[in-house]
Amino acid sequence: MTAVLVAPGTLEPGAVLDLAEAEAHHLRVRRAAAGERLQLLDGAGGVGEGTLVGAGSAWRVEVTAARREAPPPPLVLAVGAGDRERFATVVEKAAELGATAVVPLETERSRNVAGRVRPAHVERLRQRGLEALKQCGGAWGPELSAPVPLGAFLPAAKGARWLADGGGGSAPPLAAGEPVTVAVGPEGGFTPAERAALLAAGFLPVRLGPRVLRFETAAVAAAVAVHLRRGTLEAR
Repeated sequence: MTAVLVAPGTLEPGAVLDLAEAEAHHLRVRRAAAGERLQLLDGAGGVGEGTLVGAGSAWRVEVTAARREAPPPPLVLAVGAGDRERFATVVEKAAELGATAVVPLETERSRNVAGRVRPAHVERLRQRGLEALKQCGGAWGPELSAPVPLGAFLPAAKGARWLADGGGGSAPPLAAGEPVTVAVGPEGGFTPAERAALLAAGFLPVRLGPRVLRFETAAVAAAVAVHLRRGTLEAR
């Protein structure tokens, strides 16, 4: 079934929902017709099925079934807010891999990137994450904050804390539901002073591969490593 996004909290059997223009456009391109069955996702734990009951100027779907899935264990990817197109890849893959939050970090080196992530880009990036859910069938999209200075972020870090670092050790074991925060530097990595601040805040250097990774690759590798150490990669 084709998947479409609906507003959070609206999935109730029998409800008739107006689809957003972006979803309606997707259905028009696919030449969808009234009566077609659709998968419904709200990005906040709601999953359902519905029937397309309108087309043309008004696209609506009638909800025929709905359920709510429990949220995944917390996984925060705090990534240097460098090139926004590459950062969009982080957000997409975070959604696919079940990360619960993505935090763009303002760092010394990301401030020098002309195309860096800025507050005005956050909503579009958030939408990229939700769009990724339609491909992977996930119930929960990652939260996405506005860019945050590294110093302001550190006191809020919770759970096990990993620092993506080529000189680090192997990823440590994790309990199945243990919260994890992973810090990934921007192009060029964290500065020595930033690395020292991360270590002082309890971040453990973890090596994610045999080579130096670009920030978007490191974020994906970190998410996979967390699943492996939690033992949460079993097929559903």
